[in-house]
Amino acid sequence: MKHTAQRDWRVTRPSRKTRFNFDQTTALGGLTLALFTYIIYHFIYPLISKGLLW
Repeated sequence: MKHTAQRDWRVTRPSRKTRFNFDQTTALGGLTLALFTYIIYHFIYPLISKGLLW
């Protein structure tokens, strides 16, 4: 019997589909949003509340 390569090269994926896929882009976006929020509430907001920025 001759050995042959498998003809079906499709990647098998799990049949269960998730609504939210947590990947690297999502993690970086979340960290960016958290850093932006930190900067606003700890540096920008006190300047606004004291009247120094506007």
